[in-house]
Amino acid sequence: MKKRILAALVASAAVLSLAGCNTDNSNSSGAGNSGGSSTGGNSSTGGDSSTGGDSSNGGDANTGDLVDEDKTLSIGIWGDNGDYKNLIDFFKETTGTDVEVVPVSGGQKGGDARDGYQNLINDASVDLDLIICDTDWVRNYVSDDSWCAPISDLGITKDDYKDAYAYTLGVGTGDDGVLRGVSFQATPGCWFYNARLAKQYLNVETPEQMQEKVKDWETFNKTAAELKEASGGAVALTCTEGGVWQVYQCKRSKPWVVDGKFEMDNAADFFDIAKTLYDNGGITDLSQWDPQWGATMQADAAIGEFASSWGLTGLTGSILGDLAGEARRGENAEYVAIAGPADYYWGGSYFCVTKKCNTKKTAAEFVRFYTINAETMKGYNAKTGDFMNNKTVMNGASYENPSLVDGQDHLKVIAATAEKIDMDGKLTTYDSRIKELLNDTVVKYIKGDIATKDAAIEEFKKEVRAAFPDITVE
Repeated sequence: MKKRILAALVASAAVLSLAGCNTDNSNSSGAGNSGGSSTGGNSSTGGDSSTGGDSSNGGDANTGDLVDEDKTLSIGIWGDNGDYKNLIDFFKETTGTDVEVVPVSGGQKGGDARDGYQNLINDASVDLDLIICDTDWVRNYVSDDSWCAPISDLGITKDDYKDAYAYTLGVGTGDDGVLRGVSFQATPGCWFYNARLAKQYLNVETPEQMQEKVKDWETFNKTAAELKEASGGAVALTCTEGGVWQVYQCKRSKPWVVDGKFEMDNAADFFDIAKTLYDNGGITDLSQWDPQWGATMQADAAIGEFASSWGLTGLTGSILGDLAGEARRGENAEYVAIAGPADYYWGGSYFCVTKKCNTKKTAAEFVRFYTINAETMKGYNAKTGDFMNNKTVMNGASYENPSLVDGQDHLKVIAATAEKIDMDGKLTTYDSRIKELLNDTVVKYIKGDIATKDAAIEEFKKEVRAAFPDITVE
């Protein structure tokens, strides 16, 4: 949502931005698209003949015993997770439900909700039925039965997800084998770039030529140096160190913690990747979610940026939409999406049912609507351009992106990557905080605040020790 938003980028889009994955762990698919729904009637509620009560198609065959104890479905969100507005609005418009569907804020950023949801669940005065969790920290909720109930409490089982991308079920399943989180989106990613600047400084005429210049990290670095020389250091190849890490981390073969012991895996190499890029002028001084992030590309200070499905819609609130800006949409679009240096995923938004959910019938309808019912998932894809967590739905899906040249279909660029995402055994409850610590330390190192790579790695380990005294950090 994944998840799919940014408020931190464009203040006027505060309620619309997302972002999955991370991170500040935001996943965003944006809002305001004129694309219509393909669903028509009330297909998600089991009352329409198109579902026939078949649970595999989102009907209510397993929800007959569920009841709503009140008329409000309360959904936990964070301030810059704009998926929630699209999700709520489309559900209400399509189903005509008489249940009030309202967001409950867990904080302004994903990291706030990571911790804040627990307080909301524990607070008896707060009504909270579902929570939206980011991939980076959903493990905190699916692996601890103190906060969330099995998704089977809504009459839903893994058998309902035969068309889902398998990695999403692994992410949503706790260490005890219980499915507690399900996602409406898969989140393969790519790299998008400004075609005008690429032609001006790199003599690139086609997407194929640009892909050749960023096909792997060695070539990416060489192109960054070429661009620095051609632009006099005025234009970076890509915006942020954080964006580069989102891609590079997907090469990890191990989780951060194995049998209680901290594992660096390929993270040590990333210090070199980031440092070389920075010294070559390949990345700017900005961090992800910096208020000036979008302005950087709009001012032509960087050619491109990484984004996954939720950030690629081109709508207000997505990474591409906000970085491109209103002036570069439609006939004035300048951006093109290509594969970039490596396959990767970024983020994703998961629905979890809280232990105190008291609107179970509508909660089940909402979850089925977005994660099981193929017709309503098609409708949401048509409306937002998000990459749905359903292989049948995405087979042949298309989307005319308002922020890409000639309305390029970003779904076609990232479709093959979705099948390659492998997260089995690689996510832990420590991930979100460790990633924050890594990015902070790497930025200090590349800017010269920490003199050497060895010193930077030791600083990183020191921070991990302080944050997690329960794990061994050698």
